[in-house]
Amino acid sequence: MMPVLIETAPTARLASGTPEFDAIMAAPEHADLRAFLAYWQSKRIDERPPDRAAIDPVEIPKLLPNVLLIDVIGQPAYDFHYRLLGTAIVAIDGVDYKGSLLSEMVPSTEAYHHIWQHHLDAAAGIVALRHDSLRWVRDNSRDHVDYLILLLPLRRGGGEIEALFGYIHYRMDDPQRPWSL
Repeated sequence: MMPVLIETAPTARLASGTPEFDAIMAAPEHADLRAFLAYWQSKRIDERPPDRAAIDPVEIPKLLPNVLLIDVIGQPAYDFHYRLLGTAIVAIDGVDYKGSLLSEMVPSTEAYHHIWQHHLDAAAGIVALRHDSLRWVRDNSRDHVDYLILLLPLRRGGGEIEALFGYIHYRMDDPQRPWSL
């Protein structure tokens, strides 16, 4: 299953610490993204990404429907295995891609470069927010879905980043506002 892109839809990747990232995160309608980032930050040790074992779903029950967990394959990363998808992600996207590799779903082409680069950046420890508009359903029963996705690095018992902890905020209910600030 491959996502369908809207070529004219805006896409962007905003790095943490930039004024644009901070503005998006500060918006009242993005309280869920702020809560997710704050939870991840609370688990960090000495500015390093938290260990996967420090993440406890019981501590973030309201966020779980929009959470995903992705295994990083290789050091340096060359692919990504989707281990867990929240129920809202499956319901809204219309497909359960749990167990799939990114390379099976998204071609490594220029059109999809921003998706691949976001994953690779996160696997390298870079925190960024991506805005995208995709359709995952198998037919044309739904328009594209506009969303923000935050991918955060996790270690697993060592120094290397071995997983990505993600949150998808679907913008269907956000007030109409342009992505460019």
